[in-house]
Amino acid sequence: MSQIPKEKRLVLRFDEVGREDTALVGGKCANLGEMITKARVPVPNGFAVTAHAYRFFLEKSGIRERILSLLSGLDVRDLKQLNDRTSQIREIIQTADLPRELIEEVSSYYSRLKEEEGKSDVLVAVRSSATAEDLPGANFAGQQETYLNVKGIEELISSIKKCFASLFTPRATVYREEKGFKHDKVYLSVAVQKMIPAKASGVMFSLHPVTGDKKVVVIEASWGLGEFVVQGRITPDEYVIAKSDLKIISKKISDKQTMLLAIPEGGTEEKQVPTEQQKVQCLNDE
Repeated sequence: MSQIPKEKRLVLRFDEVGREDTALVGGKCANLGEMITKARVPVPNGFAVTAHAYRFFLEKSGIRERILSLLSGLDVRDLKQLNDRTSQIREIIQTADLPRELIEEVSSYYSRLKEEEGKSDVLVAVRSSATAEDLPGANFAGQQETYLNVKGIEELISSIKKCFASLFTPRATVYREEKGFKHDKVYLSVAVQKMIPAKASGVMFSLHPVTGDKKVVVIEASWGLGEFVVQGRITPDEYVIAKSDLKIISKKISDKQTMLLAIPEGGTEEKQVPTEQQKVQCLNDE
């Protein structure tokens, strides 16, 4: 176990963090830690590149001042200026070198993940985890990028930088302006997690997302990876389940024509769902 104080660590395993670490690893990573250590949910293995690592990268690479200069005086209502400047910022981040210390830490944790899985290579999901996610009156979740089925250390480093850069998409930049957040006070952590090549997947809500009913669990699911469900690209199946006895109250089975699949050599591809599966529920009742 590292003797460096947690707030100065560049990388932390999910089982080392919890809700109290949201400012360091963002909402997504903090809650993965809660599920692993408190709820004992079988969550796929992984680690967080911390918000401290993000700040360390900006300072060490010397790009922080260049980014702040481009943000200074930015009029988010001027769409051309907004797109031009945010595009320049993302380019600056993606072409800058990560500090050697950070690359070594990420490589070490990635190697450990491969050892624990007993494999020479582990495909991972690389997900942004903003430190300001899910605050009262503001929700940053879903604004930054996700990269699925990433293979090898070079692709992993590139995906981490792309996640950092996605803090400055036009949409995310406008949202911070509208909510009164200073651009240099919202930081990004990155979740690196073992990829599950799912046959079917989706989202589970611990209450009804439309009515607010706390007596039910709502599951939205479709064939393949869950990204198309999250992005709203497809209409998923919907299952409403009573918390009291886990009986299915209702289910709506949609016409699911496309799906996103993980491919063995890394990356993803969009495919048509076989005709015989399109109108069949993707999760059985059990």
